[in-house]
Amino acid sequence: MKNIYKETLAKVAEGARFSVNFEKRNLKVNGKYVIKEGKYEGELGVSPLPVVETLKDIERLYHRYRHSIPSERSDARRKTYFQAIAEHELSDDDMLYGERRDNAQIALELYVLCSILNGSLVWEDFAQGKWFWQSPNEKGLIILKQWINNNK
Repeated sequence: MKNIYKETLAKVAEGARFSVNFEKRNLKVNGKYVIKEGKYEGELGVSPLPVVETLKDIERLYHRYRHSIPSERSDARRKTYFQAIAEHELSDDDMLYGERRDNAQIALELYVLCSILNGSLVWEDFAQGKWFWQSPNEKGLIILKQWINNNK
């Protein structure tokens, strides 16, 4: 892939299955590794940014994910790193204007993975001495130290 982030989002929008694993540094699309143990071909498609800007982007993507519209496919996912609002709790605006949950989920999870890989998320730069970071703006957004600092 030339631009992993952009091309993966397009494939998921077309119905591709995906799996992200922060600790192992993996991305699978339709059962094939695009990123395996932090190694990939092409460009990530997410430019390195200062940690403050990266966290703002993650908060924005989390908000979109949280208010996204679930489907049978997204509800059947075994593993999610972040919690979204249940369908019966979504507002009318969310139901009218929200995006599909699997699209919002891959946008968020892959952005976090790419930010880990490109060096934008260095634990000591934003949560030194803690085992998790909680967003001051999106209280449900929690990032665990073990996702960022994998001790291989």
